[in-house]
Amino acid sequence: MSLDDLRSPDRTAAGRTAPAPTAVGRDARVPAPAEPPTALRAHRRRSTRPVGRFYSRFVSAMKFVLPAAALAMVALLAAWPSLNSPPTPRVSADAGQSEMLKPRYFSLDEHNQPFSLVAAKADKSADQPDIVLLDDPQAEMTESTGTWVTMRSDKGWYNQSTGILLMRGNVHVLRDDGNEFTTSEAEADIRKGNAWGEQAVTGQGPQGEINAKGFRMTDRGKNVVFLNQSKAEVQAAERPGSKKP
Repeated sequence: MSLDDLRSPDRTAAGRTAPAPTAVGRDARVPAPAEPPTALRAHRRRSTRPVGRFYSRFVSAMKFVLPAAALAMVALLAAWPSLNSPPTPRVSADAGQSEMLKPRYFSLDEHNQPFSLVAAKADKSADQPDIVLLDDPQAEMTESTGTWVTMRSDKGWYNQSTGILLMRGNVHVLRDDGNEFTTSEAEADIRKGNAWGEQAVTGQGPQGEINAKGFRMTDRGKNVVFLNQSKAEVQAAERPGSKKP
């Protein structure tokens, strides 16, 4: 190999032809990006198709769901006044009985607190349609906290319009905290949870014996005041934490 061969720019050290120089300048062309492989294009199509189908199904479903929801809202607004007012308790007797055996009254007051009235037998008053004559009536009034008071007697007269129950004969009042007393006559507003009596009262409770000439009960038995006792015998019979009437 001669000295001229070594100086020739057209040969490489390995005897191979050198690559042509890349054009530089204004006329240079940038090569186009390589097209993605077929497998990659197929993957992109699979990843976009489910989203389109889900959106179409969602739009189709909304065409039925939204009108149905609007109709339900209109129906709720129309029924709202009747849902807000507490139902009036009426007589409910065992089917097939001619004299209303075991009548039952169940309802809620304006604060959604339950009250009930049951009896062994009931007869409608001939001259007063709203008055129901009861044998062995028992009324129960419950607070939203779960505390309760029950009243029972030999006879009762219940006014379905006013919710007032007149009880006579061995009237027995029992609270869930252990206070209980008896009297010969009492009245109770079972819807509002109040009761009162003007006859002699005897009984007992956690505070001792009860002897009075009457009583007043409010807040579903939460507060009971016995009337006309000596100062040493006065008992408010309040539950813990309650306010004095």
